[in-house]
Amino acid sequence: MPTSALHPRIREVISALTEAQREMEVCCADITPEQELRRIGDGWTVAQVVEHIAVVDGGAGRIVSNIAKQVAAVPETSDDPVASSLDRYRVPDPSFRKVVAPEMVRPMSGAPVAESAARARESRARLIAALEAASGTALGGAHFPHPIFGPLDGYQWALLAAQHQRRHLVQIRTILAS
Repeated sequence: MPTSALHPRIREVISALTEAQREMEVCCADITPEQELRRIGDGWTVAQVVEHIAVVDGGAGRIVSNIAKQVAAVPETSDDPVASSLDRYRVPDPSFRKVVAPEMVRPMSGAPVAESAARARESRARLIAALEAASGTALGGAHFPHPIFGPLDGYQWALLAAQHQRRHLVQIRTILAS
């Protein structure tokens, strides 16, 4: 669907997702096999961080798709921006606060960066396709609980995927610079 045909809220969310994915592609493009195994202290390796991003993105896509089904008959009546709805969760310096990931989104496969980055790219494409299909529906009208932040609506889940990816890109860059 052409971007201009999308509802303004969907365009806003897709833009955030696309920019974060672009940053990830650049960040992961030249990671060597030696760098994949780097970690700081007892933290995750670069490869594990990228795998975690892929797992979380896949889950966010499924959640947004389910929310979209719930509100399929509810038209969106607002053009107000939605990005600020997550401001209360924003961490100014993502390297400052460590968050323990729930078991269901921890890296388990030991996949190389290229494989996990490809999975993340595919998950992101599915999430964007779900948003495009839901354009014009009130994704703010249904919620699903996030394990840390509580109930989030469809827009917030999608925006959180972009913020989550950016947060971990800071982590990857920090590990690679160490």
